[in-house]
Amino acid sequence: MCLFRDALLEFRDEFPPTDDSNLSSWNKSSDCCLWNGVTCNDKSGQVISLGLHDTSLNSSLKTNSSLFRLHYLRHLNIAGCDLRGEIPGLIGNLNHLRYLSLEYNYLIGVIPISIGNLSRLTNLELFANDLEGEIPTSIGNLNELRVMSLDHNSLGGNIPIWFTNLTKLSQFSLRSNNFTSTLPLDMSGFHNLELFDVAYNSFLGPFPKSLFSLPLLQSVDLGVNQFMGPIEFVNTSSSKLQFLSLHQNRFDGPIPESISKFLNLRRLYFSHNNFTGPVPKSMSKLVDLNDLQLSNNKLEGEVPGFLWRMNTMMISHNSFSSFEKFSREPSIQMLDLSSNSFRGPFPNWICKLKWLSVLDLSNNLFNGSIPTCLRNSIVYLLDLRSAQQ
Repeated sequence: MCLFRDALLEFRDEFPPTDDSNLSSWNKSSDCCLWNGVTCNDKSGQVISLGLHDTSLNSSLKTNSSLFRLHYLRHLNIAGCDLRGEIPGLIGNLNHLRYLSLEYNYLIGVIPISIGNLSRLTNLELFANDLEGEIPTSIGNLNELRVMSLDHNSLGGNIPIWFTNLTKLSQFSLRSNNFTSTLPLDMSGFHNLELFDVAYNSFLGPFPKSLFSLPLLQSVDLGVNQFMGPIEFVNTSSSKLQFLSLHQNRFDGPIPESISKFLNLRRLYFSHNNFTGPVPKSMSKLVDLNDLQLSNNKLEGEVPGFLWRMNTMMISHNSFSSFEKFSREPSIQMLDLSSNSFRGPFPNWICKLKWLSVLDLSNNLFNGSIPTCLRNSIVYLLDLRSAQQ
């Protein structure tokens, strides 16, 4: 027997009438534990879960909403509900919450300090709203937090020092915000971290090498920030790393040989930086790597033969000048060699790229006739501008 029927009905009536099927079952003729989106404790009848994701509520949460009378809620999902306005401070009264998702709404204002009262929270998902201001220091109290997703908002300021206290985090995402600070120097305490994404901000400072000492790390995206200086992988134990993006920063120096430690790496995005020197030979150990993007750097020398096993290879706007022969049948599907220093006849090995669908050779110094295989090929994007003299 549901004990909070009246509170739920009052919550329903706080929003404009809707024909949404999620709320059509909410009426006095049935047990509210059987209503769509409502889950009760079998013994006590207390409402412990409210899942109304993608229900069109199309209004704001009242500051004293009857929602906050559901004191035993463990799971609250009102993502994608067209919610507007600010997050009420009374959200902190739901101190049994373990999962809170307000993703994909139109919420504005700051993250309320009271969220720090939700000491049992494991998932905090405020993705894709228009929240602003700094992350409140009170969130540092959420020691059970596993997932914190604050991406695609207008948050800014510094990464608080308390961030390193959240040692149970497995996923941390601040993507597409307005942060302008440095990252903590020591992030080696995040032993459970699997995903770290702070792309599309204005983070500053050196390469966060401590991040790569984490044993469970699988995905790191530092792209489109203002990080600078050389990169290095010291005391690396991130053997599970599959995705690494550093694109569009101000990193410089060589790509270190130690990148070969990431034996499970599948995608590597280093484009739009100031990397110099050759592609390290040690990358031949990365047998699962199939998407490599090194465009817009200052790399030079020979394109190693082992790279031809990629599905995607983007190395435009560098100073590569020659190719090493490949020893196995290549699997390249997308190949961009434009704006380099290649010269001489068109390489005949292009005819061996059976899976090729995109090819750009423009702005090089190739000469001679175009191979017959290209004239009759199924390549649907073929750019040879400035390739002949």
